[in-house]
Amino acid sequence: MGFMSNPASGDGNFTPYLKYNAKAGRWYTKEDKQDGQEFEVTNMTAMFDLENIKTGWFLFAAGVAPAKTYDPSLAQAAAKPGDGFKRGFEVLAFSEKNLQGMREFSSTAGAVIEAMNSLYDAWEAGKGANPGKVPVVKCASVSPITNKHGTNYAPKLEIVSWADRPKEMTGASTPAPSPAPAPSPAPVPTSGHVGPPPAASGDEVEF
Repeated sequence: MGFMSNPASGDGNFTPYLKYNAKAGRWYTKEDKQDGQEFEVTNMTAMFDLENIKTGWFLFAAGVAPAKTYDPSLAQAAAKPGDGFKRGFEVLAFSEKNLQGMREFSSTAGAVIEAMNSLYDAWEAGKGANPGKVPVVKCASVSPITNKHGTNYAPKLEIVSWADRPKEMTGASTPAPSPAPAPSPAPVPTSGHVGPPPAASGDEVEF
């Protein structure tokens, strides 16, 4: 069932973004400091605060903070605020090792929403056996989806373990909007098609 039926300022008081580039099948975030650089997250494993996930209407535009209108609850959608807005979600992710701290992940892409719906169902099924814990989520793989618009890559998100809620997530269920740019286009290869990197192997969970 999932959680969805349909697929600000520069003063430093915001949570840095985490984004997924479906054209490349890769994850990116930004250093949490002034003039921080964007970098690729090669091992996308982090704690996801699914208990406080938000849904709503989102408008992403290049060079400006995204416009967001949140739903009153997961069961009740807000009115569409204007043209160009799409249904989407927002959730906090935390990994000191892989993300350099707390990050805000949001998307309106259908393939990402579908992956998050499946992840949410897995969280609901497992939370009773893990009271007070937060799921540790890994992007296990990505799968190509080809249509008239070209090839995109859908992420496969899996709960690999459960961990105590970090202090950084305590009281952080209503973060300020993050000035995330629109997803950057995938690099154009010089010849041939270059697919996304393979999923990391091994049993060790690093987050």
